[in-house]
Amino acid sequence: MNQDASTDVQTKAATVNGARRRRWVILGVLLAATVIGVLGYWRYAELYPSTDNAYTGADIVRVAPQISGAVAHVYVKDDDKVASGDPLFDLDPAPYDAALRNARAQFDSAANSAGTAADALKNAAVALEEKRAALDAAIAKYREAEGAQAEDAPPSQQLTNSLKAWHDAMQAFDEAAAAFRAEQDKELVVTTPTVQLRAAAAQLDKATQHRVKTYINAPASGFVSNVRLRPGSVVQAGTPAFAVIEDGDWWVDANFKETDLARIKPGQPATIRLDMYPGVKLEGVVESISAGSGATFSVLPPENATGNWVKVTQRFPVRVMITSEADPDRPLRVGASADVTVDTTKGAQ
Repeated sequence: MNQDASTDVQTKAATVNGARRRRWVILGVLLAATVIGVLGYWRYAELYPSTDNAYTGADIVRVAPQISGAVAHVYVKDDDKVASGDPLFDLDPAPYDAALRNARAQFDSAANSAGTAADALKNAAVALEEKRAALDAAIAKYREAEGAQAEDAPPSQQLTNSLKAWHDAMQAFDEAAAAFRAEQDKELVVTTPTVQLRAAAAQLDKATQHRVKTYINAPASGFVSNVRLRPGSVVQAGTPAFAVIEDGDWWVDANFKETDLARIKPGQPATIRLDMYPGVKLEGVVESISAGSGATFSVLPPENATGNWVKVTQRFPVRVMITSEADPDRPLRVGASADVTVDTTKGAQ
């Protein structure tokens, strides 16, 4: 009986000791796995730094007229796609027509006084006026075609043809204007009539250019945004009326911690994920790293030379160009939030 009890005690003790050893083994394995996992994550984070403080960007052109005036016609609305040179809006040309007629009269008088010395300049002025008149006719046809275009319908053939005619007319005018300026720069025998002719030609050139600048065209291809113009609105020279977001290069400005910058170099590949398109990955490449932190260029930069200074990890903008092909079903938009991961193991320039 006592022997059986002793055997039971020894068996229970062995079982307890075995369980205790297994717990220590499991604990050791878990501890080792945790250490390996932490070291692996630390190494991965060092080789593949990432940030979610990133936003998409593109070139934005602020459309501003070079002359002041009242808006006569607006051809676009928010989010319309435009090509470089497409009409955006027109200003009332009446004040500039009057100035042009006055400049032309002064030029005709000076050319008559200069005699045959003014023949080449007169011919260039006639060609310039013809091309300007053709430009007026082209924009009138475009306005007529645009008025006949059904809303939300694809561009009609009439609208397409009139738009091409507008581009051709603008190119022809630019060529005539260049020829007129070239004639003004040619040498003439200096006399009172030729001096007056040069002055009158310069005024005619200026008045003609001002008249043509009542047509405001798209400075680049892209999408118009923030259109608030209406006919009758008065705009001032140099004051932006709205913006054109170019459809060329797109990038992400990723703000990395300064502790991540040691391995990041231009030319390294990057992976971009946009919050607006979950599960979609875009490819990119590091283009540049800012020479100053974001705080340096803020409106109120921090004053570190104070008694209550607290050290804060700074962030530096890293520009990552998007190299993936554009997907029409997933258009990029300026200011969209993104996550960026840089592969620092390859691709550095």
